[in-house]
This record gives sequence, C-alpha cells and structure tokens, in this order.
Amino acid sequence: MSVTASKTVTINAPLDQVLATVRDVAGQKDWWPGTISSEVLETDDEGRPTKAALVNDVKVAKDSFELAYEHSDTGMSWSLVAPSKAQKAQTGSWVLVDKGGKTEATVTLTVDSSLPLPGFVQKKVIGDTLKGATSGLQKHLGG
Repeated sequence: MSVTASKTVTINAPLDQVLATVRDVAGQKDWWPGTISSEVLETDDEGRPTKAALVNDVKVAKDSFELAYEHSDTGMSWSLVAPSKAQKAQTGSWVLVDKGGKTEATVTLTVDSSLPLPGFVQKKVIGDTLKGATSGLQKHLGG
C-alpha cells in the first residue's frame, strides 16, 4: 500500500539558502531526523546530487537505500532507485516559493512500504517524517 503525505512551512531564510540546504544531501543528517548517513554517489555538471546512498532509522525499521534526484530552479524531487528492505518504492519532492526574504517550503513524500504495517501506522510514520524534516529544516536555518 502506497501512502502519500505533504507538509508546508514558512522558513525565515531566503529561497537560495533553503534551496542550497535541501540540495545538500550529504548534510541532511544534520537536520532531517532519522537520517543516519547520506553519501552522494553522483553529481551533475553543476555539482548537484543526482544519486545518493542513505541509511534511515524511522522507528519501525532501519533501512539502506539509494535515491535518484532531479533538480528545478525552485526545488528538487527524488525517487527510489531499487526496492530496499523496508520500501518497494519512494518518491518525494521539495517545492520552494519565494516569500520576500522568507521561503514557503513544501515537502511531499510517497512511500510504498514492504513492511507488514497497517495503513494507519504507515501514515503516522510518513506524517512524523515530514513533520520532523520541516521542523528540522526550520531550526537548521534559524527559525
């Protein structure tokens, strides 16, 4: 069963600073809760990550997986390269909107879990993940 959730917050930082932070995949462990490690495996001509290996611990499972990234002027999206121990599929994105010195940041995540978890548990895990990511990003960038 695939579960999708989305969360939007306003960050007291300019869009370019927020964009640089979300694109710093290797630095996600500093602000995205549950990220144990993140290693960029490939980059594009501009040095932006196009593939990374991650290890996450989201209470219900510790999981190692690879994500492929695509970039836009105002965000980035990703997808799971191959099924992992805990996920059959994953897609996600950050979409950023300039609010005059502040940035509206929306993160969306869809996960098709391979774990035998009830739907309400999967929804809670995804919701908690997004809440942690957005509040972590806010705190990392100073509010």
